[in-house]
Amino acid sequence: MSKKLVRKSIDMIRALAEEGEEEEDDDEEEVEGEEGEEKAEGDDGEIDEKEDEEEDDGEDKYETFWKNFGKNIKLGVIEDASNRNKLAKLLRFYSTEDPEALTSLDDYISRMKPDQDTILYLLGDSKEQILKSPILKKYQKQGYEVLLLGDPIDEFCTQHLTEYEKRKLKSIAKDDVSLIDGNDELAKKKL
Repeated sequence: MSKKLVRKSIDMIRALAEEGEEEEDDDEEEVEGEEGEEKAEGDDGEIDEKEDEEEDDGEDKYETFWKNFGKNIKLGVIEDASNRNKLAKLLRFYSTEDPEALTSLDDYISRMKPDQDTILYLLGDSKEQILKSPILKKYQKQGYEVLLLGDPIDEFCTQHLTEYEKRKLKSIAKDDVSLIDGNDELAKKKL
């Protein structure tokens, strides 16, 4: 029974996350009126009230959920090996693409360079501190997007989630990331 409850909870959270992503896509296309139709069936008055509340807050339902329960999702990735991949789809991080907006690992992968096969991240005390890192600037100059992991639990989360969608997760602070060096002819000669 507990397995079924966990699976159902993850499915409900994923639906909430997908709803939030659909709303963002609708906002980008500036299509009005479709959100109410996609959200739910029921009283139009209730939907309008919910939309007004969301507009006032300036964030979607999943962002609110993430702010309140994001650490729990990360703990789930660490502790629940059987549901790790499902929970990884729910993770949200800041990135160098837009340091003010949360991004999913799937969105990150969709923006990766064609020759890139690694999800890059940098750990730190805070997002602001990470953005000042000289290591990060080197990767930004080359056009690579890097996830900004400023939460102390992120380090443990990435230790347990070493791969996502057949792509390795690697810290750019470590020497084993060779994306930039692999593209440089001088580095090839040195090797």
